[in-house]
Amino acid sequence: MPRPGKPRFQPRPPSRTPDRRERPKPATAPSHGFRPFETFEATFLGHPEGPGGFLRVLGATAKGSDLFVDWRDKHGAIHGDRVQGEVTGEDHLGRPRARVIQVLARGEAPIPATLQRRVELGPKAWRAIPLDPRLGQLVSVPPTDLAGDGDLVSVKLEADPEAVQLRGTVIAKLGRPTDLRIENKLTAALFNLRTDFPDAVMKELAPFPTEIPESWLGKREDLRKTLTCTVDPPTAKDFDDAISLDALPEGGWLLGVHIADVSHYVVEDGPLDQEARVRGTSVYFPDEAIPMIPERLSGDLCSLREKVDRLTMTAWITLSATLEVVETRFSESVIRSRKRLTYDEVKEACLDEKPAKRAELGPELCAMLDEALSVARGLTDIRMGRGAMNLDTEETQFLFDAEGRPVDAKPYERHDAHKMIEEFMLLANEAVARFFTRKKIPSLYRIHDEPDPLKLEIFAETARGFGLLGAKETPTPEHLNAMLAKIRGGPLEAMINTLLLRSLKKAEYSADNIGHSGLALDDYLHFTSPIRRYPDLIVHRNLRKVLRGEKLPDGLHAQLALVAKQASDAEQKATEAERENKKWKACLLMKPKIGQKFKGRIQGFSPKVVFLQLASPFIEVGVPLAALGGDFVVDEHRTKITGVRGQVVLGIGATVEAEITGVDEDLRRVSAWLTEAQAADGKGKPFTFTPALAAPAKLAKADFETPKRGRYEGPVSNDRKPNRDRKPKAPKGSVRGGGKAQGPRKKAR
Repeated sequence: MPRPGKPRFQPRPPSRTPDRRERPKPATAPSHGFRPFETFEATFLGHPEGPGGFLRVLGATAKGSDLFVDWRDKHGAIHGDRVQGEVTGEDHLGRPRARVIQVLARGEAPIPATLQRRVELGPKAWRAIPLDPRLGQLVSVPPTDLAGDGDLVSVKLEADPEAVQLRGTVIAKLGRPTDLRIENKLTAALFNLRTDFPDAVMKELAPFPTEIPESWLGKREDLRKTLTCTVDPPTAKDFDDAISLDALPEGGWLLGVHIADVSHYVVEDGPLDQEARVRGTSVYFPDEAIPMIPERLSGDLCSLREKVDRLTMTAWITLSATLEVVETRFSESVIRSRKRLTYDEVKEACLDEKPAKRAELGPELCAMLDEALSVARGLTDIRMGRGAMNLDTEETQFLFDAEGRPVDAKPYERHDAHKMIEEFMLLANEAVARFFTRKKIPSLYRIHDEPDPLKLEIFAETARGFGLLGAKETPTPEHLNAMLAKIRGGPLEAMINTLLLRSLKKAEYSADNIGHSGLALDDYLHFTSPIRRYPDLIVHRNLRKVLRGEKLPDGLHAQLALVAKQASDAEQKATEAERENKKWKACLLMKPKIGQKFKGRIQGFSPKVVFLQLASPFIEVGVPLAALGGDFVVDEHRTKITGVRGQVVLGIGATVEAEITGVDEDLRRVSAWLTEAQAADGKGKPFTFTPALAAPAKLAKADFETPKRGRYEGPVSNDRKPNRDRKPKAPKGSVRGGGKAQGPRKKAR
């Protein structure tokens, strides 16, 4: 039940950020929990942009628990290896460092690579060049009949961790670099995503009837005559949630949230359940999806299709006239969706009030949607009033031609129809979570820890620079939401929302309920998408047992803790894969645009790269810091750069014009150089800055590598003089050093 009250976090900003030389050593045990010289087993993660890496302790659940390993301390470990590690100390910010003591085993997952024949070394000289930049070594492979020179292949590495030269065997051909949608196959291979279902899973699905037998209905609540509808994106192929809303005679409303009953079909610990648990989540690329459960279920038997009987789990939520939750009830049910709607159809009929669309949908459905939109707006106001964050991050929507090639990218438009469904799903998720909490039954919660006050204050300083926060305003939910409302629909919205999101901690799954800070809720879980998220399936299964009065298993909390860790890891991997695939799509989109100029804004900084968000197409590109000239350096919090002896300051959000200089699909990066930027001088006065090209405008691998000496990534001394003998070069090249420029060729909380 939405409850007003004080915000869940009240950060107190530090009076100033202490100089790193002034930071005292911790007098007590370190906050990260690692002891000096502690040994442990871990997975070695190579750095995608440098020779070092990280150790991820096996079984670790805490965010930010990866330990940095210098390239001199990895002792032959490569990305994916299981190793024995040792804590060696801390860096200047108190983060733990480690070294590899011994490589215990090579990673078992096959790697995607480009097969290459070395003609000059003889007919049997073949090698595979890994596509993952975290694998920095070539792999020696024997000749194969499965693929030829230049093919993209899957390689199984030999298990010997003592071998000086990496060796492997080609086990499959993935395709040619020019194949349509080859980037989807390669992304799946890079992240070891399962794309095919085992035979045992398909055999388990085979006996399910196409139509629901009467014997399955049993004691289910029959809602087939209740007015229900689904609202989804136009490209959606599975529909797992439907809504109904009735006004009550005494005032208030009865909201029904009807979710596909996937748990009816997925037998606990059966082949399908085991496969869904391993996958953890569906993965969505801009033009393709890798489902968690087979298409027979996700797109048919469990999809709430129009005018077809479907099994559901229903959350009934009674709302008062003031939108307080009066009562909740849950049931196993069966529905028959009246209409399959898209968000834009709801907008056209109820927000734009177009007569033709309203006539098409009919007065009964339009009246329900009008009422639902009004109720959802009220729920949003209540959510904001209790201190929830109202973040609307803009996602990139790629447009494709008839053959499937990306031709444009734009921000995905969100409006009140999206927010209506989101509000109802949030309410259902909270209702189920409170049900388990009140009954003191273990469950799989969606938690979001309190934000770090220092990170919030760093964000606040950036916002104050734009005049979005007052000098005395602290980053409380009230001030932040007022700021977000101020920029909504404006040019700064996407950038500010993204920066704020980065300053908050990540939500994750847990068997221990600590609440959801971002939503300002004490109880929250995921119930509304069992087709695409395994935790929702677990919640459905346990809710059914409670409703039927069945005994829950012993040790349920421990079981759920294990599932939570696996689900959080799977979600993180899926997020990274989706992000990488979008970068690949951006490369394909920008290949023909090398040499063209685009408007945009500065999105962020790394020690050697300025990241720009282009306005159209809506993608991110990188500009080498060296290409600006003027000896620019990045500040400690990476919010601005200063150069030309302190007389030019470029900050996040500054408008720029950039020329595309190269594309590199190996690193999935688009490089550019600035032709013009809105900057400030040393006294803060704005002016137009035209950079003098002082270095090749390409992102080399060295731009992303950590310096071999020292780990400080804050400001670099500006005392050294620029190399005045360096001759400007024409802006060309790619984002990987030594490569040739390539010429033309739903939301989880």
